[in-house]
Amino acid sequence: MPEAFFIALFFTFISEIADKTQLVILGLALKYKAALQVFLGALIAHSFMDGIAILLGYFFGFQFNTALLKIIIGVSFIFLGIYGLMKHYMQGAKKEKRKIEGKMPFAVAFLTVLASEFGDKTQISSGLLAAKYLLPWHILIGVILALILAIGLNVFVGAKIAKKLPAKAIKAAASVLFILFGIISLFA
Repeated sequence: MPEAFFIALFFTFISEIADKTQLVILGLALKYKAALQVFLGALIAHSFMDGIAILLGYFFGFQFNTALLKIIIGVSFIFLGIYGLMKHYMQGAKKEKRKIEGKMPFAVAFLTVLASEFGDKTQISSGLLAAKYLLPWHILIGVILALILAIGLNVFVGAKIAKKLPAKAIKAAASVLFILFGIISLFA
Protein backbone atom coordinates (compact mmCIF):
# COMPACT_ATOMS: atom_id res chain seq x y z
CA MET A 1 0.00 0.00 0.00
CA PRO A 2 2.62 2.63 0.87
CA GLU A 3 4.44 1.71 -2.34
CA ALA A 4 1.63 3.19 -4.48
CA PHE A 5 1.64 6.41 -2.43
CA PHE A 6 5.42 6.90 -2.67
CA ILE A 7 5.56 6.04 -6.36
CA ALA A 8 2.79 8.57 -7.06
CA LEU A 9 4.54 11.19 -4.91
CA PHE A 10 7.94 10.65 -6.50
CA PHE A 11 6.89 10.38 -10.14
CA THR A 12 4.46 13.28 -9.96
CA PHE A 13 7.03 15.58 -8.37
CA ILE A 14 9.73 14.58 -10.86
CA SER A 15 7.39 14.89 -13.85
CA GLU A 16 6.29 18.37 -12.75
CA ILE A 17 9.82 19.78 -12.66
CA ALA A 18 10.13 22.05 -15.71
CA ASP A 19 6.74 20.82 -16.98
CA LYS A 20 4.80 23.12 -19.29
CA THR A 21 2.12 23.64 -16.65
CA GLN A 22 4.77 24.70 -14.15
CA LEU A 23 6.04 27.24 -16.69
CA VAL A 24 2.51 28.63 -16.95
CA ILE A 25 2.18 28.73 -13.15
CA LEU A 26 5.51 30.55 -12.92
CA GLY A 27 4.26 33.03 -15.51
CA LEU A 28 1.11 33.61 -13.48
CA ALA A 29 3.15 34.01 -10.28
CA LEU A 30 5.27 36.62 -12.05
CA LYS A 31 2.25 38.40 -13.47
CA TYR A 32 0.09 38.54 -10.35
CA LYS A 33 1.23 39.68 -6.95
CA ALA A 34 -1.14 37.22 -5.29
CA ALA A 35 1.00 34.12 -4.77
CA LEU A 36 -1.46 32.34 -2.48
CA GLN A 37 -4.35 32.80 -4.92
CA VAL A 38 -2.25 31.54 -7.85
CA PHE A 39 -1.05 28.60 -5.73
CA LEU A 40 -4.57 27.62 -4.65
CA GLY A 41 -6.08 28.04 -8.11
CA ALA A 42 -3.33 25.96 -9.71
CA LEU A 43 -3.40 23.29 -7.00
CA ILE A 44 -7.17 22.84 -7.08
CA ALA A 45 -7.28 22.68 -10.89
CA HIS A 46 -4.35 20.28 -11.04
CA SER A 47 -5.81 18.08 -8.30
CA PHE A 48 -9.19 18.06 -10.02
CA MET A 49 -7.75 16.99 -13.38
CA ASP A 50 -5.52 14.34 -11.82
CA GLY A 51 -8.43 13.15 -9.67
CA ILE A 52 -10.52 12.62 -12.79
CA ALA A 53 -7.67 10.68 -14.40
CA ILE A 54 -7.28 8.53 -11.30
CA LEU A 55 -10.99 7.73 -11.29
CA LEU A 56 -10.98 6.94 -14.98
CA GLY A 57 -7.80 4.89 -14.68
CA TYR A 58 -9.21 2.99 -11.73
CA PHE A 59 -12.63 2.26 -13.19
CA PHE A 60 -12.16 2.21 -16.95
CA GLY A 61 -8.50 2.38 -17.94
CA PHE A 62 -9.66 5.14 -20.26
CA GLN A 63 -7.21 7.49 -21.96
CA PHE A 64 -8.09 10.77 -23.70
CA ASN A 65 -6.99 11.42 -27.26
CA THR A 66 -5.70 14.97 -27.01
CA ALA A 67 -3.81 15.68 -30.25
CA LEU A 68 -6.22 18.40 -31.43
CA LEU A 69 -6.58 19.82 -27.92
CA LYS A 70 -2.78 20.13 -27.60
CA ILE A 71 -2.67 22.14 -30.83
CA ILE A 72 -5.48 24.45 -29.73
CA ILE A 73 -3.92 25.01 -26.30
CA GLY A 74 -0.43 25.53 -27.76
CA VAL A 75 -1.54 28.04 -30.38
CA SER A 76 -3.74 29.86 -27.84
CA PHE A 77 -0.86 30.32 -25.42
CA ILE A 78 1.49 31.50 -28.17
CA PHE A 79 -1.09 34.13 -29.18
CA LEU A 80 -1.59 35.15 -25.53
CA GLY A 81 2.16 35.57 -25.11
CA ILE A 82 2.53 37.54 -28.33
CA TYR A 83 -0.43 39.71 -27.37
CA GLY A 84 1.15 40.37 -23.97
CA LEU A 85 4.45 41.38 -25.56
CA MET A 86 2.76 43.55 -28.18
CA LYS A 87 0.61 45.25 -25.57
CA HIS A 88 3.68 45.80 -23.41
CA TYR A 89 5.77 47.32 -26.19
CA MET A 90 2.92 49.25 -27.84
CA GLN A 91 2.48 51.21 -24.62
CA GLY A 92 6.05 52.32 -25.22
CA ALA A 93 7.18 55.26 -23.18
CA LYS A 94 4.01 55.49 -21.11
CA LYS A 95 4.99 55.16 -17.49
CA GLU A 96 2.81 52.78 -15.60
CA LYS A 97 2.81 52.95 -11.83
CA ARG A 98 0.02 50.49 -11.12
CA LYS A 99 0.68 47.13 -9.57
CA ILE A 100 0.54 44.00 -11.65
CA GLU A 101 -2.55 42.70 -10.00
CA GLY A 102 -5.21 40.73 -11.75
CA LYS A 103 -8.84 41.09 -11.12
CA MET A 104 -9.11 37.40 -10.32
CA PRO A 105 -5.74 35.59 -10.06
CA PHE A 106 -7.35 32.52 -8.47
CA ALA A 107 -9.81 32.10 -11.35
CA VAL A 108 -7.16 32.76 -13.99
CA ALA A 109 -4.79 30.22 -12.41
CA PHE A 110 -7.57 27.67 -11.99
CA LEU A 111 -8.87 27.93 -15.57
CA THR A 112 -5.41 28.10 -17.12
CA VAL A 113 -4.13 25.03 -15.29
CA LEU A 114 -7.40 23.20 -15.90
CA ALA A 115 -6.99 23.68 -19.66
CA SER A 116 -3.25 22.97 -19.73
CA GLU A 117 -3.53 19.78 -17.69
CA PHE A 118 -6.04 18.11 -19.99
CA GLY A 119 -4.17 15.09 -21.34
CA ASP A 120 -0.89 16.11 -19.67
CA LYS A 121 1.66 13.44 -18.82
CA THR A 122 1.03 13.85 -15.09
CA GLN A 123 -2.68 13.30 -15.60
CA ILE A 124 -2.11 10.24 -17.75
CA SER A 125 0.49 8.78 -15.38
CA SER A 126 -1.86 9.32 -12.42
CA GLY A 127 -4.57 7.37 -14.22
CA LEU A 128 -2.16 4.61 -15.17
CA LEU A 129 -0.87 4.30 -11.60
CA ALA A 130 -4.45 4.01 -10.34
CA ALA A 131 -5.14 1.32 -12.93
CA LYS A 132 -1.98 -0.57 -11.96
CA TYR A 133 -2.23 -0.43 -8.16
CA LEU A 134 -6.03 -0.22 -7.78
CA LEU A 135 -5.48 2.11 -4.81
CA PRO A 136 -6.98 5.40 -5.99
CA TRP A 137 -6.83 7.17 -2.61
CA HIS A 138 -3.16 6.35 -2.12
CA ILE A 139 -2.38 7.61 -5.61
CA LEU A 140 -4.49 10.76 -5.18
CA ILE A 141 -2.86 11.69 -1.86
CA GLY A 142 0.63 11.06 -3.28
CA VAL A 143 -0.15 13.16 -6.36
CA ILE A 144 -1.62 16.03 -4.33
CA LEU A 145 1.35 16.14 -1.95
CA ALA A 146 3.74 16.21 -4.91
CA LEU A 147 1.71 19.01 -6.47
CA ILE A 148 1.78 21.00 -3.24
CA LEU A 149 5.57 20.73 -3.25
CA ALA A 150 6.07 21.48 -6.96
CA ILE A 151 3.51 24.28 -7.26
CA GLY A 152 4.49 25.74 -3.89
CA LEU A 153 8.15 25.97 -4.83
CA ASN A 154 7.25 27.39 -8.20
CA VAL A 155 4.78 30.03 -7.01
CA PHE A 156 6.56 31.19 -3.90
CA VAL A 157 9.98 31.27 -5.53
CA GLY A 158 8.33 33.03 -8.48
CA ALA A 159 6.79 35.53 -6.06
CA LYS A 160 10.23 36.23 -4.56
CA ILE A 161 11.63 36.84 -8.02
CA ALA A 162 8.72 39.16 -8.81
CA LYS A 163 9.55 41.35 -5.81
CA LYS A 164 13.10 41.88 -7.08
CA LEU A 165 12.36 42.60 -10.73
CA PRO A 166 10.89 45.72 -12.32
CA ALA A 167 7.29 45.50 -13.51
CA LYS A 168 8.35 45.81 -17.16
CA ALA A 169 10.61 42.76 -16.89
CA ILE A 170 7.89 40.75 -15.15
CA LYS A 171 5.37 41.46 -17.89
CA ALA A 172 7.85 40.53 -20.61
CA ALA A 173 8.91 37.35 -18.77
CA ALA A 174 5.30 36.25 -18.29
CA SER A 175 4.58 36.76 -22.00
CA VAL A 176 7.70 34.85 -23.00
CA LEU A 177 6.74 32.00 -20.66
CA PHE A 178 3.30 31.82 -22.27
CA ILE A 179 4.89 31.61 -25.73
CA LEU A 180 7.31 28.93 -24.47
CA PHE A 181 4.39 26.97 -22.99
CA GLY A 182 2.56 27.17 -26.33
CA ILE A 183 5.59 25.89 -28.23
CA ILE A 184 6.13 23.07 -25.74
CA SER A 185 2.44 22.15 -25.98
CA LEU A 186 2.68 21.84 -29.74
CA PHE A 187 5.81 19.68 -29.78
CA ALA A 188 5.64 17.70 -26.52
